[in-house]
Formats: sequence, structure tokens, C-alpha cells
Amino acid sequence: MLVEASPIKAGLWQGSAPPVGDAVRKSGFDVLVLCAEEYQPPASAFPGVEVIHAPNDDSKLTRTQLAGALQAAHRAALALKQGKQVLVTCRVGWNRSGLVSALSLHLLTGKSGGECVGLVQRGREGALGNPYFVAALERLQSATVAQASS
Repeated sequence: MLVEASPIKAGLWQGSAPPVGDAVRKSGFDVLVLCAEEYQPPASAFPGVEVIHAPNDDSKLTRTQLAGALQAAHRAALALKQGKQVLVTCRVGWNRSGLVSALSLHLLTGKSGGECVGLVQRGREGALGNPYFVAALERLQSATVAQASS
């Protein structure tokens, strides 16, 4: 693999900021989510993949930031349902990417936010150490039907 990433679940990977160019495509990914506010190259910098821009910082989580992460998670979950390979990234690949990965899992599986935090942390060592992100995720209840459309 030409990018640094860890598997979270089938089709969903989490990693650090990928190099511009075709390394993401050559590593087998169809969709790239860029969560680091300070690293938002244009989509054209990653030929052959769909790029989702979801800039965020590692501070307290505002409603606007959570809404942006949730929108990216909806798009990632839809791509996963379509059988695509999704890489969610931030600068180091721990918190901002972990937030979107956990939200995507919640949408796909209906598991509680706490369960999704655990899944991300088991898949990516060091992930989701931001207490604000974890607290927001832990407020998500289990759902009987996962939603990942529109």
C-alpha cells in the first residue's frame, strides 16, 4: 500500500494525510475524505478518486464542525454501501478522521456511538483520544435501522 492507513471495517480505512498524486488510487481506494483543516488540496490533486472535503480542527467540537463531519460520514457510508473502498484521513489519522469513521459506522450499522468509538480504536491504535469528539459520539444511541442514503 502506498498510503499509511489502518482497516476499520471492510472497505473503510483510516489514515494520515496522503501524498498528492495517484498513490490513493494505486492503493485501491475509490473515495478519499480529507478531514484535516490544514490539509485540503483540491480534488484534482488526487486523480481517479472521489474527494470529500470535511475540514475540521482538533479543538472543542462545535455544531457546525459536527454537521460537516456528519455530512462527510453520510457520503462515506453511501460509498461503502455501494461497495467502494473509502480512506478517511486527517493529519495523523487519529481524531478528525476517527470522528468521521465512527459516524460512518454508526450510519451503516446502527451501533451506538460508544460501540463505534471502540471499533475505530481497535482498528487504529491511538485513534479518538479527543475527549470532545468521544463525548459527542457517545451521545449517539443505537438505531434499529442504519441510514446512509441521500
